[in-house]
Amino acid sequence: MIQKFISSLFLGLILFLLLDFLLFIGIKINYIDLYHIKVYYNLLFVDNQNYLLMVTVSLLFGYLFINKKSAKIFGYIYILLIVLSLLSFYKPVGKSIAQMLFRKDGLSFKLGKVKFKGDLLYKGRRYIYIYRKDINKVIKLPIKDLLYSK
Repeated sequence: MIQKFISSLFLGLILFLLLDFLLFIGIKINYIDLYHIKVYYNLLFVDNQNYLLMVTVSLLFGYLFINKKSAKIFGYIYILLIVLSLLSFYKPVGKSIAQMLFRKDGLSFKLGKVKFKGDLLYKGRRYIYIYRKDINKVIKLPIKDLLYSK
């Protein structure tokens, strides 16, 4: 029982991470690189994971793949999921997925005594990337010095 649980978790984790890996490559190519956001793929990938979802889906994937009754059907479903993950490589799809995940439009920012409006493109560990429409430029600011609100 414990061996089946561990096998399901391990196999499911590999299956889940493949889908997640492909999705985040598409996001990196079609959003992060587009706005010249300086973040390594590894940080982008690790910082934006929902670990509870990862474990839950991994267990489900592993169980469905190991269970002989559902393995064949799940194999077809998994191939479809790979194709859906690969859609993030198509520029409009990858960009819109990333915008749903990271972008927040129309925020007010305050850096010291300077106030301005912009669109939050990506919030990393140390830096935040903001698109300022008034100057038509992406700016990178340290998170610790910045206040922002809707």
